[in-house]
Amino acid sequence: MTTSMTRRGVLGSAAAVAALMAVPGPVRAATVLRYGNAGGPQTVSNTFNKALSDRISELTGGELSFEIFAGTLGGEKDLIESMALGSLDVYNGAYTGTVEFDVMYSPYFFRDGAHAKAVLATEIGQKASAALESRYNARLLGVGRLGSYNLMLKEPIGSLADLKGRKIRAPQIKGCIEALQHFGAAPTPIPFNEVYLALQSGIVDGVLTALNPGVQFKFYEVCKHVVVPDFGLALDKEVISLAAWNALSPEHKEILQKSFDELEETNYYLVGLASKPKDLEAWAAANGPDALLELDASDLAAQMAPVNERLANEAFGDGAWKLIQDTQA
Repeated sequence: MTTSMTRRGVLGSAAAVAALMAVPGPVRAATVLRYGNAGGPQTVSNTFNKALSDRISELTGGELSFEIFAGTLGGEKDLIESMALGSLDVYNGAYTGTVEFDVMYSPYFFRDGAHAKAVLATEIGQKASAALESRYNARLLGVGRLGSYNLMLKEPIGSLADLKGRKIRAPQIKGCIEALQHFGAAPTPIPFNEVYLALQSGIVDGVLTALNPGVQFKFYEVCKHVVVPDFGLALDKEVISLAAWNALSPEHKEILQKSFDELEETNYYLVGLASKPKDLEAWAAANGPDALLELDASDLAAQMAPVNERLANEAFGDGAWKLIQDTQA
């Protein structure tokens, strides 16, 4: 059978095709990732993630962004477990409960933030990332170098030996706990959102935490002194659940990962370094210049070396501490 088409039929078909092409195609729905951190909105961690959300929203034409929950959903342990259960998409914080990341919080485990970044690019970082991802069914986007961990004390000390017997709030992080025990303190794990009341009521004699969130939460109102030399390095893990990650398009995955990597240097690390003098000034303004304890910490790295060598080799295998020491920034 021969098929024929009249001119009117051809014109009619062309019009139908044109009309079909004029109908808008399906618009990709916007993806808003639920992000949680235990600190307040103005902490470095959360201003970084606001900038990250703005960047990815701009690059995706509004198709990808964060809804930020800052200091409103509980402590870090609650947040990361909520992410693993699907209540949150992205977690940012110090706590992971993995020994591989926890040992890194011991004082002078790294020489400085640049050294930490270099070590995290080695097999040490790969093993830590794999442990975290396995435990929470999540992907590590990266590590935000927030700045210093500092001791904040209700009563002054003349040296770290004076910590003996004092109850110091510590996060549930192995490196922090073992370092405090090394100097005779009694580490007392308390969720971050409960620290202010614990200091105010005398449950603890001080707190070990990142300096910047400590200032944002006004711990200086209930804790007069802060030890100026660092007692560890704050390394915030930014973790996205695999369910949320796998739901993203390849293009959006690339934009999110690349944006985090680019902004971490400028909006996390450098901002964190610059914030320490300002945060110490805020402490002194609240409690007077004698509130800042300028202890001699010149031999702290040497004092902590045996502890750090044991922690590194236990977490990553024999020779890990040597690898860390040999890694150059």
